[in-house]
Amino acid sequence: SFPDNFEKLSPPILQLDEVEFYYNPDHRLFSGLNLSADLESRICIVGENGAGKSTVLKLLMGELTPVSGVRQAHRNLKIGYFSQHHVDQLDLNVCSVELLLNKFPGRTEEEYRHQLGGYGITGELATRPVASLSGGQKSRVAFAQMTMPCPNFYILDEPTNHLDMETIEALAKALNKFRGGVILVSHDERLIRLVCKELWVCEGGKVRRIDGGFDEYRDILHEQFRKEGYL
Repeated sequence: SFPDNFEKLSPPILQLDEVEFYYNPDHRLFSGLNLSADLESRICIVGENGAGKSTVLKLLMGELTPVSGVRQAHRNLKIGYFSQHHVDQLDLNVCSVELLLNKFPGRTEEEYRHQLGGYGITGELATRPVASLSGGQKSRVAFAQMTMPCPNFYILDEPTNHLDMETIEALAKALNKFRGGVILVSHDERLIRLVCKELWVCEGGKVRRIDGGFDEYRDILHEQFRKEGYL
Protein backbone atom coordinates (compact mmCIF):
# COMPACT_ATOMS: atom_id res chain seq x y z
CA SER A 1 0.00 0.00 0.00
CA PHE A 2 1.04 3.62 -0.47
CA PRO A 3 1.47 5.64 2.75
CA ASP A 4 -0.94 8.57 2.84
CA ASN A 5 -0.86 10.13 6.28
CA PHE A 6 -0.47 13.61 4.79
CA GLU A 7 -2.70 16.66 5.12
CA LYS A 8 -5.35 17.29 2.51
CA LEU A 9 -4.24 20.04 0.11
CA SER A 10 -6.80 22.45 -1.24
CA PRO A 11 -6.81 22.79 -5.05
CA PRO A 12 -5.26 23.84 -7.32
CA ILE A 13 -2.69 21.13 -6.68
CA LEU A 14 -1.03 20.96 -10.07
CA GLN A 15 -1.86 22.76 -13.28
CA LEU A 16 -0.54 23.89 -16.62
CA ASP A 17 -2.02 27.18 -17.88
CA GLU A 18 -1.80 28.07 -21.58
CA VAL A 19 1.49 26.21 -21.86
CA GLU A 20 3.47 26.22 -25.06
CA PHE A 21 6.48 23.95 -25.40
CA TYR A 22 9.01 22.97 -28.05
CA TYR A 23 12.64 21.89 -28.18
CA ASN A 24 12.92 23.51 -31.59
CA PRO A 25 10.70 26.47 -32.65
CA ASP A 26 10.10 24.90 -36.08
CA HIS A 27 8.56 21.89 -34.43
CA ARG A 28 6.05 22.98 -31.79
CA LEU A 29 5.11 20.10 -29.54
CA PHE A 30 2.30 21.79 -27.61
CA SER A 31 0.51 25.10 -27.53
CA GLY A 32 -2.42 26.32 -25.45
CA LEU A 33 -2.06 23.40 -23.06
CA ASN A 34 -4.47 23.65 -20.10
CA LEU A 35 -4.39 20.73 -17.69
CA SER A 36 -5.12 20.34 -14.03
CA ALA A 37 -4.94 17.54 -11.50
CA ASP A 38 -5.79 17.31 -7.81
CA LEU A 39 -5.61 14.74 -5.01
CA GLU A 40 -8.74 13.00 -6.31
CA SER A 41 -7.30 12.64 -9.83
CA ARG A 42 -6.98 9.20 -11.41
CA ILE A 43 -5.71 10.06 -14.88
CA CYS A 44 -4.37 7.86 -17.66
CA ILE A 45 -2.33 9.50 -20.44
CA VAL A 46 -2.31 7.85 -23.88
CA GLY A 47 -0.93 8.82 -27.26
CA GLU A 48 1.25 7.51 -30.05
CA ASN A 49 4.99 7.47 -29.61
CA GLY A 50 6.22 10.95 -30.41
CA ALA A 51 2.88 12.52 -29.41
CA GLY A 52 4.56 14.00 -26.35
CA LYS A 53 3.41 11.84 -23.42
CA SER A 54 6.81 12.04 -21.69
CA THR A 55 6.99 15.76 -22.38
CA VAL A 56 3.62 16.27 -20.65
CA LEU A 57 4.87 14.28 -17.65
CA LYS A 58 8.07 16.36 -17.47
CA LEU A 59 6.12 19.62 -17.74
CA LEU A 60 3.81 18.47 -14.93
CA MET A 61 6.78 17.48 -12.76
CA GLY A 62 8.54 20.76 -13.44
CA GLU A 63 11.50 19.03 -15.09
CA LEU A 64 10.86 21.02 -18.27
CA THR A 65 10.03 24.72 -18.26
CA PRO A 66 7.28 25.96 -20.60
CA VAL A 67 8.38 28.27 -23.43
CA SER A 68 5.32 30.32 -22.49
CA GLY A 69 2.46 29.82 -20.06
CA VAL A 70 2.83 28.62 -16.47
CA ARG A 71 3.04 25.52 -14.36
CA GLN A 72 1.44 26.00 -10.96
CA ALA A 73 2.03 23.56 -8.15
CA HIS A 74 0.84 23.64 -4.54
CA ARG A 75 3.80 24.40 -2.28
CA ASN A 76 3.22 21.16 -0.34
CA LEU A 77 2.92 18.98 -3.43
CA LYS A 78 5.31 16.03 -3.23
CA ILE A 79 5.50 13.94 -6.38
CA GLY A 80 6.60 10.31 -6.44
CA TYR A 81 7.76 9.35 -9.93
CA PHE A 82 8.19 5.83 -11.26
CA SER A 83 9.62 4.86 -14.63
CA GLN A 84 11.48 1.95 -16.16
CA HIS A 85 14.46 4.30 -16.30
CA HIS A 86 14.43 4.47 -12.49
CA VAL A 87 14.45 0.69 -12.29
CA ASP A 88 17.39 0.52 -14.71
CA GLN A 89 19.24 3.15 -12.65
CA LEU A 90 19.13 1.21 -9.37
CA ASP A 91 22.59 0.61 -7.89
CA LEU A 92 23.18 -3.07 -8.68
CA ASN A 93 26.16 -3.53 -6.38
CA VAL A 94 24.39 -3.04 -3.06
CA CYS A 95 21.50 -4.91 -1.46
CA SER A 96 18.01 -3.38 -1.22
CA VAL A 97 18.44 -2.45 2.45
CA GLU A 98 21.67 -0.55 1.68
CA LEU A 99 20.03 1.05 -1.33
CA LEU A 100 17.35 2.65 0.88
CA LEU A 101 19.92 3.47 3.57
CA ASN A 102 22.06 5.37 1.04
CA LYS A 103 19.03 7.20 -0.32
CA PHE A 104 17.33 7.95 3.02
CA PRO A 105 20.02 7.80 5.72
CA GLY A 106 19.33 7.91 9.43
CA ARG A 107 16.62 5.28 9.91
CA THR A 108 16.92 1.87 11.52
CA GLU A 109 17.52 -1.28 9.48
CA GLU A 110 14.12 -2.39 10.76
CA GLU A 111 12.46 0.55 8.99
CA TYR A 112 14.16 -0.16 5.67
CA ARG A 113 13.20 -3.83 5.93
CA HIS A 114 9.63 -2.93 6.80
CA GLN A 115 9.47 -0.58 3.81
CA LEU A 116 10.80 -3.28 1.44
CA GLY A 117 8.58 -5.93 3.03
CA GLY A 118 5.53 -3.88 2.07
CA TYR A 119 6.51 -4.57 -1.55
CA GLY A 120 7.29 -8.25 -1.13
CA ILE A 121 11.07 -7.88 -0.75
CA THR A 122 11.46 -9.84 2.48
CA GLY A 123 14.00 -11.98 4.32
CA GLU A 124 17.18 -12.77 2.44
CA LEU A 125 15.86 -11.12 -0.73
CA ALA A 126 16.44 -7.78 0.99
CA THR A 127 20.12 -8.55 1.60
CA ARG A 128 20.95 -9.94 -1.84
CA PRO A 129 22.72 -7.67 -4.33
CA VAL A 130 20.13 -5.85 -6.44
CA ALA A 131 21.91 -7.28 -9.52
CA SER A 132 20.68 -10.77 -8.59
CA LEU A 133 16.99 -9.77 -8.41
CA SER A 134 14.51 -10.45 -11.21
CA GLY A 135 12.98 -7.62 -13.25
CA GLY A 136 9.79 -7.76 -11.21
CA GLN A 137 11.71 -7.70 -7.93
CA LYS A 138 13.75 -4.69 -9.07
CA SER A 139 10.48 -2.89 -9.90
CA ARG A 140 9.29 -3.64 -6.36
CA VAL A 141 12.50 -2.18 -4.92
CA ALA A 142 11.98 0.94 -7.06
CA PHE A 143 8.41 1.21 -5.68
CA ALA A 144 9.70 0.88 -2.12
CA GLN A 145 12.23 3.64 -2.81
CA MET A 146 9.65 5.92 -4.44
CA THR A 147 7.11 5.64 -1.60
CA MET A 148 9.55 6.03 1.30
CA PRO A 149 9.35 9.86 1.41
CA CYS A 150 5.49 9.66 1.48
CA PRO A 151 4.54 11.53 -1.71
CA ASN A 152 1.00 12.87 -1.98
CA PHE A 153 0.90 12.51 -5.77
CA TYR A 154 2.17 9.71 -8.02
CA ILE A 155 3.21 9.90 -11.64
CA LEU A 156 3.75 6.36 -12.91
CA ASP A 157 5.22 5.77 -16.35
CA GLU A 158 4.61 2.16 -17.50
CA PRO A 159 4.68 0.78 -13.94
CA THR A 160 3.58 -2.74 -14.90
CA ASN A 161 6.62 -3.89 -16.92
CA HIS A 162 7.89 -7.16 -15.40
CA LEU A 163 4.94 -7.39 -12.99
CA ASP A 164 2.70 -10.46 -12.87
CA MET A 165 -1.12 -10.32 -12.82
CA GLU A 166 -1.33 -10.66 -9.07
CA THR A 167 1.10 -7.79 -8.47
CA ILE A 168 -0.72 -5.59 -11.00
CA GLU A 169 -3.99 -6.18 -9.15
CA ALA A 170 -2.30 -5.39 -5.83
CA LEU A 171 -0.91 -2.19 -7.37
CA ALA A 172 -4.40 -1.21 -8.58
CA LYS A 173 -5.87 -1.85 -5.11
CA ALA A 174 -3.15 0.21 -3.44
CA LEU A 175 -3.68 3.11 -5.88
CA ASN A 176 -7.44 3.01 -5.30
CA LYS A 177 -6.99 3.20 -1.53
CA PHE A 178 -4.39 5.98 -1.80
CA ARG A 179 -5.70 9.41 -0.73
CA GLY A 180 -3.51 11.39 -3.14
CA GLY A 181 -3.48 11.98 -6.88
CA VAL A 182 -2.40 9.54 -9.59
CA ILE A 183 -1.32 10.06 -13.20
CA LEU A 184 -0.56 6.93 -15.15
CA VAL A 185 1.01 6.18 -18.52
CA SER A 186 0.23 2.54 -19.19
CA HIS A 187 -0.68 -0.01 -21.83
CA ASP A 188 -2.09 -2.36 -19.24
CA GLU A 189 -5.81 -2.26 -19.85
CA ARG A 190 -6.54 -4.06 -16.61
CA LEU A 191 -4.72 -1.49 -14.49
CA ILE A 192 -6.29 1.40 -16.41
CA ARG A 193 -9.77 -0.09 -16.01
CA LEU A 194 -9.29 -0.63 -12.28
CA VAL A 195 -7.79 2.76 -11.50
CA CYS A 196 -8.47 5.55 -14.00
CA LYS A 197 -11.46 7.89 -14.08
CA GLU A 198 -10.15 10.27 -16.72
CA LEU A 199 -8.27 9.87 -19.97
CA TRP A 200 -5.86 12.39 -21.48
CA VAL A 201 -5.19 11.81 -25.18
CA CYS A 202 -2.04 13.43 -26.60
CA GLU A 203 -2.33 14.12 -30.31
CA GLY A 204 -1.69 16.93 -32.75
CA GLY A 205 -0.05 19.25 -30.24
CA LYS A 206 -3.01 19.13 -27.86
CA VAL A 207 -4.18 17.03 -24.95
CA ARG A 208 -7.83 16.04 -25.12
CA ARG A 209 -9.53 15.29 -21.81
CA ILE A 210 -12.18 12.58 -21.58
CA ASP A 211 -14.09 12.22 -18.34
CA GLY A 212 -16.00 9.24 -17.06
CA GLY A 213 -15.25 5.60 -16.43
CA PHE A 214 -13.60 2.98 -18.56
CA ASP A 215 -16.71 2.35 -20.65
CA GLU A 216 -16.71 5.99 -21.77
CA TYR A 217 -13.18 5.86 -23.09
CA ARG A 218 -12.54 2.19 -23.94
CA ASP A 219 -12.89 2.73 -27.71
CA ILE A 220 -10.55 5.72 -27.73
CA LEU A 221 -8.03 3.74 -25.69
CA HIS A 222 -8.17 0.84 -28.15
CA GLU A 223 -7.79 3.20 -31.09
CA GLN A 224 -4.68 4.74 -29.49
CA PHE A 225 -3.20 1.33 -28.67
CA ARG A 226 -3.79 0.21 -32.26
CA LYS A 227 -1.97 3.26 -33.62
CA GLU A 228 0.97 2.36 -31.41
CA GLY A 229 0.90 -1.27 -32.48
CA TYR A 230 -0.12 -2.55 -29.03
CA LEU A 231 -3.33 -4.26 -30.21
